[in-house]
Amino acid sequence: MGLEDAAQALATARDAGAPTYAPLELRSAEDHLSQARAFAEKRRYDDAARLAQESRADSELAQVKARLGKLREQVDAATRENARLQQDAGMGSSGGDGQ
Repeated sequence: MGLEDAAQALATARDAGAPTYAPLELRSAEDHLSQARAFAEKRRYDDAARLAQESRADSELAQVKARLGKLREQVDAATRENARLQQDAGMGSSGGDGQ
């Protein structure tokens, strides 16, 4: 069922780090899933399916943004480490004497 798929996608987004890296998208996914469940209880299955699909899309976006955020952190850490290594090797100060 669409609700189960949407709930699984939401859980996966949370596990991927969406609360940190994509809180707005995660909140939107949660809201859409909640609305989908409410429509399903009222037997408005077309509306429930549409909102479950929106929730799933929001969750997928949150997952992608979380992965991107984690990758950016890794790149930043590697850049800082490279700069530190260059400085330790004496390369970071070469050419920086103003001439």
